Parts: sequence; C-alpha cells; structure tokens
Amino acid sequence: MPAPTSVEPGLSRREEMSVSTAAMSSAPWTAAAVTGGVVTLGDLGLHLIGGSIGLHALTGSVSLGAVAFFVVAAAGALLSSRSGRALRWARSNPWRFALVPGIAVAAIAFVLSVVLGGGVFASVFSAAWHGAGTFALTGLAGTVGGARRRHG
Repeated sequence: MPAPTSVEPGLSRREEMSVSTAAMSSAPWTAAAVTGGVVTLGDLGLHLIGGSIGLHALTGSVSLGAVAFFVVAAAGALLSSRSGRALRWARSNPWRFALVPGIAVAAIAFVLSVVLGGGVFASVFSAAWHGAGTFALTGLAGTVGGARRRHG
C-alpha cells in the first residue's frame, strides 16, 4: 500500500499548490510590477555602465526582475490585512506557500535563458538559483511576518 502523499491532513500536494495560487490572488500586483520593473531597469543600467550589454545581460536582468516581482507579490499577500481560507493556510505554512512563486520564477528564468541562447546547463543553473532565491525570500518574509503578527 503506497504511503499517502498528503503533507497536511486533508490536503494533497496538488491541493496545496491550488491553495497557494489562490492566496496569490490577494497580492499587491501594482507594487510588484513597479518593483520588478525598477529592478530590471536598474540591473540593465548596471550592465550598460559596465559595458556588458547583450542577450546574457537581458536574460539576467529580466530574471532578477521576476524574482523581485514574485517576492513582493507573495510577501505582500502574506503580510496583507486581508483574510480568507487560502491566506490563513499560506500564513500558517509560509515555506509550502513559497514553493509556488519559487517554481514560477524558476520556469521564467529557464525559458528566458533557453530562448535567448543560454544553453541547457546555464539555463538549469539560472532557473535553480533564481527559483531558490525567490523561495527563500518569500518563506523568510512569511516566517518573520507571521512571528511579528503573533507578537505584535
């Protein structure tokens, strides 16, 4: 008999992803878009100043902007004053919730790198570190924000 795949009573991994996605609907999308755009343009500016503008610089800058976009969106959803079942679950499980933005950024970074000629190895590496950074920052924001919410 196979072991149950449920990580939490009553929720399968697929259901956790659905709940995380539903919690993301409460994200501050405008603030996330502005932050992502500023980070992308700032990083491109640094590449331009350094004289290394090209497809590799564009890929890195857009991927970094995606990290900023998703971290601000996910952290904003976790720290918002809104309520709902999905947000309550996300706030009580910030590291599980952080998987969705982490996977989304990894997918974006991988596709960008492959399409713009980064090669498979470089694309996997880029996807892994951008996704891991997003996961870590989002989980940390949820953990610290949750602790502040309980004590403050």
